[in-house]
Formats: sequence, structure tokens, C-alpha cells
Amino acid sequence: MDTLVFGHKSPDTDSTGSAILWAWYLTQIKKLSATAKLLGEPNTEAAFVLDFWGISKPAVISTLERNTPVVIVDTNNPDELPENINDCRILEIIDHHKWVGGLITKEIANVTVRPLGCTATLMIELMGKTAADQMPRALKGLALSCILSDTIAFKSPTTTAQDRNVAEKLLADLGIDMADYANQMFAAKSDVS
Repeated sequence: MDTLVFGHKSPDTDSTGSAILWAWYLTQIKKLSATAKLLGEPNTEAAFVLDFWGISKPAVISTLERNTPVVIVDTNNPDELPENINDCRILEIIDHHKWVGGLITKEIANVTVRPLGCTATLMIELMGKTAADQMPRALKGLALSCILSDTIAFKSPTTTAQDRNVAEKLLADLGIDMADYANQMFAAKSDVS
């Protein structure tokens, strides 16, 4: 059965991008069957990022079948997940928020929660350099977008040296102007038309 990878309801850039990044990693590197999903329509910034990098928007789901294998990213809060999340097989949780509690796993799960500015930073570290270097250009752009969004281009007090280091490596690989790209992202986020 396909493992579903998703973040929180009302998906922002990190929740959307991290689901896509980890589904790629599970499928391409770990050779497991995994698919990124969303628990709602992505916000305007996330939609801009997907369009900018030419990445298809994952399907939106609202319910899960009992015993569905899942990986939860960018949240550990049951209130931000489908009502029946505890009926699923939670295989892994990857997050950068404080632990809320309330998730129940049917088996031992990999749980990685670290005090970083962004889930995508954590994922790149978990992948390791060899796997991260194999990411297609669009996914490197997606990872960078997640970091810039969650750290507000390094202005957030939650920004860590690890976030900066990962972003700088991605920027070097991509060869884009960070300030210009971040401004485009933030303008898309503030677009209320």
C-alpha cells in the first residue's frame, strides 16, 4: 500500500514542500512507494512556489482509510490532521515545532523533532549529502522556498545556523538571487486578489 506523506491542514509552503520532498526521498532513494498529499488547498505563497518551480500540486485529501500508512511532516498536532489520524499506521513524524502530544502509533515510529526554523532543513539533514545532492533542481528550489518562507528570509528568531547553511548550499546549486526570489514569494503570500 502506498505511504501517504502530508503536513498540516491549511498547507503553507513548508507543509506543502516538505510532503513533496519526503515523498521523493522515500520513492527515489529508499525505493518505497510514497505519494505526497495535501490536507487543503495550498496558500498563495505555496501555490506560487509550485508554479515557479514547475511542480504539480499534490492531490488534496480530507479523509483517510483505516490502517493507511502515513508520514506526517511539519506538525505533530492531531488538531491539524484528519480526525481519524490515530486509526492510520503512523510510520514517521518529521517536525520542527514543539511537541503537542495526542498522536497514537500502532507500531514503533521514527519521530524526529528538532529546534530548527524549517522542516525542510531537517529533511535535508536526514537525507544526507549524497541523497540531497541527487534532488532535481526543482526540488532544491522547493526546499529553499520552504526555508525562506519559514525563516522569513532569515529574519525570524527561530532561524538557526543549520537553516542558513542548508539554504546557502541550495542557493549555490541553484544560482539565483535570494533577495529577489524571496521578495517574489512574499509578494505572492500577501496577494489577496
